Amino acid sequence: MNQLTRFGALSVVLSFVVWADSGASAAPIPAAVSSKELKDLTTADVESTCQSLTARVTLSKEDACELAGVVWSAFGQTCASVKEKCMTEPEQTRDSQAADTSCLPVAELRDGCTATIAEYEVCLLAHADRLRALTCDSALDSLETPVQACEVVMRKCPALATPPEDEGEEQGAEQP
Repeated sequence: MNQLTRFGALSVVLSFVVWADSGASAAPIPAAVSSKELKDLTTADVESTCQSLTARVTLSKEDACELAGVVWSAFGQTCASVKEKCMTEPEQTRDSQAADTSCLPVAELRDGCTATIAEYEVCLLAHADRLRALTCDSALDSLETPVQACEVVMRKCPALATPPEDEGEEQGAEQP
């Protein structure tokens, strides 16, 4: 699951993606913001970007439940039963303030990141599409394959492409 870990930062960003009204729409990201590098974003840029992206990356309840089923299947649960239980749960409401600022990596991970908002948007939408394509027949390790649309972001954003420090320490401990 090393590749999955490498894309952990983006996965965390997608973690706010819960089901929502599928009819939600959003205005496009303004061109002046779209061309900015992630390292140069202001608080206002983050807010306007997330207002646009949140509606486009939000999973339907069924997609979110299938994702939960696929993940829990790695721990001995059956995907179909997890999905069924999830689908019967009441709709969750999200705090719109939290969603407005959680679609981008935290400022510390954006330091030194020269990818533009447009490049990040392409990557984030590709991740959301990958999650939407999951079914109970999907294997969890299908998420390990790097998303081609994210190669530019991973190259330009070292903090997003680097495994967490604890993983590196574990690898170091294995060496003689």
